Amino acid sequence: MGGSKKQARGSNRQAAAAERAAELQGARRRALGAKAGLAALGAAVFGAAMVFAQHSYAGHAKEPVSALEAPQRFIRVVKQDLLQAGVVAPAQAPPGAATAVS
Repeated sequence: MGGSKKQARGSNRQAAAAERAAELQGARRRALGAKAGLAALGAAVFGAAMVFAQHSYAGHAKEPVSALEAPQRFIRVVKQDLLQAGVVAPAQAPPGAATAVS
């Protein structure tokens, strides 16, 4: 009688171990699917970010380039005002050389 109880316990342990192995195999399969899904999602987000970055890059010329300068009329008025105020004047010659009295 004692031997049959040991066999029953042994078969229960084997059944539990087999059930546990099946659960672990299913969990591994689900984890692998989740990893693959996250990798695919990451690649899709990266690709979309590349496309958006290319279209919104500030250095990417979408229109012909124009010079960044003030209008000529504005430049003329400023120069005229500075000349009248004496801020800007024609260049003057350096002072002449002077010798000391010996």
